[in-house]
Amino acid sequence: MISVLTDGAAWHTMMVMERVKKTVLFEGSGIVSAGQKKATALGYPTANIVCKGDVPSGIFAGDVVWNDAIYPAALYKEDGKNAIEAHLLDFSGDLYGEKLTFRAIQKIRDVKKFPSQEDLIAAIAADVATIKKICSQE
Repeated sequence: MISVLTDGAAWHTMMVMERVKKTVLFEGSGIVSAGQKKATALGYPTANIVCKGDVPSGIFAGDVVWNDAIYPAALYKEDGKNAIEAHLLDFSGDLYGEKLTFRAIQKIRDVKKFPSQEDLIAAIAADVATIKKICSQE
């Protein structure tokens, strides 16, 4: 049985099956590797997972499967890089060396540069809020 964790609550397997039926834009899996910890310094730690070169760039709502649990996630892919950065919502823990599977469900926006770190943090916070709403409706 797979458990789904969101806001600390577990969902029933039937709810998981409904979530799986949603359109998947792209998916992949891999081992979490150490990054530069830039997202962590901004307050949004990510799991870095190597991905195929054909994964589009942008910020996406999606989910991550780890240890038979599904976590809603904000996914970030920068053009020209071969890694997905996954920020698991409402998760705290060490994922280095762990195998994760990620799925993108909806694109939130394109990647863009921000004039300041404060503007970047505000944009990430808005993205995460949007993604939480999307994932709670899934």
